[in-house]
Amino acid sequence: MKKLDIGLIGYGYIGKIHNIAYKTIPIIFPQYGDAYNLSSLISTKTQNLENTGFNTLVSSIYDLKNENLDIVDICTPNFLHLEQSSFFIRKNSNIYCEKPMAVNLKESLQILNLVKEKEIITQLALVYRFMPAISKAKAMIENNCIGEIINFRSQLFHSSYLDPNRAITWRLKKEMSGGGAISDLGIHLLDILVFLLGYENIDKLRAEANTIIKERPAENGEGMEKVDVDDWGLIILYLKNGAAGTIEVSKVSHNPYDTFEMEIYGTNGYIKISDKSPYEPIYSLYNLKDSKDTLEIIKTDNYVNYLNSIYPNPKMSMGPMVDMHIASILNMIINVSNNKVLNKETPTFEEGIKSQKLVELAYLSVKEKIKS
Repeated sequence: MKKLDIGLIGYGYIGKIHNIAYKTIPIIFPQYGDAYNLSSLISTKTQNLENTGFNTLVSSIYDLKNENLDIVDICTPNFLHLEQSSFFIRKNSNIYCEKPMAVNLKESLQILNLVKEKEIITQLALVYRFMPAISKAKAMIENNCIGEIINFRSQLFHSSYLDPNRAITWRLKKEMSGGGAISDLGIHLLDILVFLLGYENIDKLRAEANTIIKERPAENGEGMEKVDVDDWGLIILYLKNGAAGTIEVSKVSHNPYDTFEMEIYGTNGYIKISDKSPYEPIYSLYNLKDSKDTLEIIKTDNYVNYLNSIYPNPKMSMGPMVDMHIASILNMIINVSNNKVLNKETPTFEEGIKSQKLVELAYLSVKEKIKS
């Protein structure tokens, strides 16, 4: 089988996380060691290839107009996604892209329309779908283990921008990012809830947002710049059965114990998922006689078993962040190698647009409140 030629665009923090995954997969999963080639790195952040593992380095996507890449991995600021995705989609490359797909729903739909004209495979880095605890929670919910959903709550807290002296970045400029905490972090929680509870079961939402630190030092060190995106957000999501729950995200909240946590309550118990227990959900059933059936449901679930085969085991773990990216990227490689999406749980562009629509609705809700 021909090795897949992979191109990586962007070599900032997240680009390096992706590269850790590419370089680690052959060690943890040697059966995939010959599946791909690290062909081209497109970056203005590095001037050499030393230790990257890539064969060539260029500074622009247009330097690759004559190259045929099997997978293009996009790790650049959001405002570049439309141009870069479109360029490689037209060249029939399969696209793996960091979330969100673009700065807004309009641009994301433009990308999706281009994809529909081609026979290519796409995937967004909505990596929480690849956390084993979440796959097991999905199996339990789908099989009615905790009964009908009553309420839920979720949080994803970072402290990355808690320091008011940290210089402004593209993530804090609406024109370049499309949004703040809701767009960057909230999209993960929205996607998990779409994944676990079903997009078709969501009825409506309302949202609030705030910018705690309203200005920051300019990147060039000269003066201060206004922050025009949210660094905290809250979404209340309503289901068609009358249940409701919360999504709270922050880039300015320090919590040394949990950054990601989700609890879902049903008429027969609850499930808790946390980044402190990425392999197993914590759950309790009101009707204990069903507990053995629950274990069997988890054990025999197809997606749970698939994920067990591509997620690093605890002895090989590099932490949930890296582990989820490894499993997510390996899923993309497996799909492209087979020339089809093997699991419906894959966050393709078509699937990922659902959480992008919810992000858009959240910002519309915030805007309406500001008007009133």
